[in-house]
Amino acid sequence: MNPYRENISTGEGDDSLSRYLKPDTPEVKEIEDLHEKEYEYGDYLGEVEYSISRHFYEADRKIKDKDVVSALKNIRKNFGKNISFFKLDLEKEILETMIELMEEEPITHHEFRLVIDYVLETIENRSWMEDEQAYVKWAAYMMGFYNEEEKVEYEESVKKLASRLGLSSKHVDLMLMKGEEEEDYLEFFEELGEEEELRAEMESKFLSLPDAEKFDFLLENGPEFYELLGLYISELSEKGELEKIQELYDRLIEKYGEHIYLYAAMGGVYLDRDPALAKSYYEKALAVLDKLEDLPDSMKEELRDSLSILIMKIS
Repeated sequence: MNPYRENISTGEGDDSLSRYLKPDTPEVKEIEDLHEKEYEYGDYLGEVEYSISRHFYEADRKIKDKDVVSALKNIRKNFGKNISFFKLDLEKEILETMIELMEEEPITHHEFRLVIDYVLETIENRSWMEDEQAYVKWAAYMMGFYNEEEKVEYEESVKKLASRLGLSSKHVDLMLMKGEEEEDYLEFFEELGEEEELRAEMESKFLSLPDAEKFDFLLENGPEFYELLGLYISELSEKGELEKIQELYDRLIEKYGEHIYLYAAMGGVYLDRDPALAKSYYEKALAVLDKLEDLPDSMKEELRDSLSILIMKIS
């Protein structure tokens, strides 16, 4: 029994996760994120992701990544409240699963928030895969829920995406977490640096495309591949091709509406050419940031700080 749980009797739905968590300490509060601590917190990360993938596979095949993000953010904000407060089955499943784990292996309030932040970032890191269910499908695959037919179907979809983007078989294996040992799940977290190397490979493939193909690809997929969008705009900027940049900007805004990374990239184009115009783009990006619901809070703060500094320097 967790000694940190309050010595009270609760009815069904009247329990709360916070009763099982340890108090924060000055040392724990200094932890900013769980990067390079994935193995240490693997049980907690795994239980959250297992709950999500089980819910997707067994209860709701239509749930989207953005729905999971909303549920996790609600849990992060309100985990001190009783389970009866939460309306979604997914939220309740995550909380009940975590309570079972905390009874035996409690962590602090701050550490739990960091666990949720890490999973939110993991979801964001899969947003480039052109699928509103990219994360939940991957999680169900990774956790072993798919039957053989579903497993093959998922692997083929990933291979097709990789082939269209010109990615290597190594990247495919990493995306599919190919391996035979149970520890591969935790090793995957430790190998995220390798994914950065493969991302560089994807960028290299993109930059080697003919200019017209780059333009068409970004017009079709720009908001999802914001890093490639930034690379292409920078490339055009160096060549002084401002008309083409403006054409791409206008067509993306017309098709997708406002987008923070597009505004930020445009600010970079005009930072030296027209500071006042650059400032207006950065201000648009800052305004959009406050409307975003899918980004982890830590990432929002980093973007807000960066944009604010740029605006201040121009002013």
